[in-house]
Amino acid sequence: MGAFMDQLLEGMDVYDVDGLKVGTVVRYDEKLGYVETVGTFSGSRFIPFLAFESIGPAGAYLNVTKEVVSDIYNHMPSVTPDLTPGGRLAGGATAVSGRTGRTVPLDADELRILKDQIHIGTTVLDVDDRNLGTLQAYDGASGYMRIEKDGFTVKDIFLPVTSVSFLDDEGIHLCEAKDTIMSRFRKVPEVARDFYA
Repeated sequence: MGAFMDQLLEGMDVYDVDGLKVGTVVRYDEKLGYVETVGTFSGSRFIPFLAFESIGPAGAYLNVTKEVVSDIYNHMPSVTPDLTPGGRLAGGATAVSGRTGRTVPLDADELRILKDQIHIGTTVLDVDDRNLGTLQAYDGASGYMRIEKDGFTVKDIFLPVTSVSFLDDEGIHLCEAKDTIMSRFRKVPEVARDFYA
């Protein structure tokens, strides 16, 4: 697969199984196994290596339809935080590999890239797309975000960047449900206490 994907070039056209153009290559992640494309849809598409049938001088061809690219590959691969048996964050994270479909660990550089894409004022949504509020502060050193919701009964929530599943035009999508978030992430973590003091 490595030599196969080495034929990918920035700006190369990508076509679905029926020969319809689905975008052009922007970049790809060799370790995670995803190709980012732009051009045909509003926003990027993240196509797993598994979906590529062939690559040649005329472009890259997929084994899936344009609808799959539009509806299924419309966000970055999900990131899942590593948890201890007691449910506490263990510090790392995993993502689904575009090569095998299995989970693989994210390294420090990949987590840093994810951190760099987070911006103050962005809407934050839980795993069921329920609005949790907006991002009010972000500590890049510890990787903890503070989410604030209007209202008297909801206090600030402090979430690690590893709880982010993907980002898109709607906002930051988390891999946790609202009930879990509200019960687990109400306290400032020790590692971010100085930032949020």
